[in-house]
Amino acid sequence: MKRYLTAFGSQAERRWAESEDHRNLAIKRSMAVVESPWETELDSVGDTREFIFLRDFFNAFQECTHSCRALDLIGKLSFASIDALDENEQAAAITYWIESYLNEVYIFHLRLLDLTKFIQRKYKKDVDFSEFVMEVGGSLSEFVKGQLAPLIEDRGAHVHARRHRHADPELSRLAILDVLIDVLGREDLRATRVDSRKAAREWLAKQVAYSSDLSWHLLNEVCRGFSEGILLDIDRIIVPLPYKDNPGALLNARNQQST
Repeated sequence: MKRYLTAFGSQAERRWAESEDHRNLAIKRSMAVVESPWETELDSVGDTREFIFLRDFFNAFQECTHSCRALDLIGKLSFASIDALDENEQAAAITYWIESYLNEVYIFHLRLLDLTKFIQRKYKKDVDFSEFVMEVGGSLSEFVKGQLAPLIEDRGAHVHARRHRHADPELSRLAILDVLIDVLGREDLRATRVDSRKAAREWLAKQVAYSSDLSWHLLNEVCRGFSEGILLDIDRIIVPLPYKDNPGALLNARNQQST
């Protein structure tokens, strides 16, 4: 994954350094948003085929990293917010954060598959890459689906069908204790409820950490799987022929090399 960040960064820096028009336009558009965020509407800007390809590639890649970072953030926010709440609100907060991380895993799942499809769709148009990206991309997609299937199924069952607390043992235990103590007056169970709340928070922290680590791992595996075919040793992305700025000249060069 770091190699892709290096590749995107170096090509963006070169573009910034070589084109004064590009720098001026980027600054102008950025300042328009800064000064009038609600009024500014940015139209698409015409550019070279190669630049547009790399921009779209980066955007698809960046969407995946945003989801990974969101899961990291959920881990930090959930623990801090739960501790800041009154005890009688903690069970509801735990349920909220469980559903939040499951939703973010689902979003990440879609974005990572979209990234894989983007690479396949773009590179299969170049005969030199078609077989590689279709085979590797298909294998990676199945791997991602298999790794995330338990979490996706959990999300579907608990977010769409019923609240998570009705299926998770820790939250079910906590819900029952709330009824026994607050409704039926079982004061002798208060210490047990304190322990139950602590156990539920710890379970949530472990689940979010696991999901976050898994997401970063899967993104890295997708990048690594494609890197042999589309990334040069100098950490530069190979642009497929249809998206080169002068594909005709490059095709002639390839034909000459093969004869």
